[in-house]
Amino acid sequence: MLFRSRPSRDTSGGLRFNFRGAPLETVLNYLSEAAGFVIVLETPVRGNVDMWSAQPVSKTEAVQLLNMAINKSGYTAALKGRTLVVSSKEDARKRSIPIRTGNDPRQIPDNAEMVMQIIPLERIDASQAAADLATLLPNSATITANVDSNSLVVIDTQSNVRHIVELVSALDGSAGDRKSTRLNSSH
Repeated sequence: MLFRSRPSRDTSGGLRFNFRGAPLETVLNYLSEAAGFVIVLETPVRGNVDMWSAQPVSKTEAVQLLNMAINKSGYTAALKGRTLVVSSKEDARKRSIPIRTGNDPRQIPDNAEMVMQIIPLERIDASQAAADLATLLPNSATITANVDSNSLVVIDTQSNVRHIVELVSALDGSAGDRKSTRLNSSH
């Protein structure tokens, strides 16, 4: 038997979570009531959520926790002002998701927000990198090479993008080391 208790709002303004086997719709209703979010469903949602916290969480943390919980079911949530838009990850790729640029994994938050990340490359070829990396990516990720700017364009959660950028950064950096080693050994 699953234990479910009614989540409560902390008097300090934080949100308390205690969802064990709770229908996703129940969690969304709670976020609307307790956090004041306006919920917009761009797709019908199904599934149960298991997430709890003994300590209050902020609204931002609540959305991050929600994303982590629903990500495995193929959904994502994006907060735009007070509006929490829930859609399938597939639909999210085609709509207005945040666009980030950079190749430093330390600058990418480790959360489940869907983003489009443009990763500039310095030493390796974008087309070859995209082909090489395609088999290493999670099924949820897409990768495209932009030849003109020698960049990769990756769409996925920031956690997955961060991991991909770590890999790309290591490959891009080691390519420079290999080239300089070859130049030094030829003299």
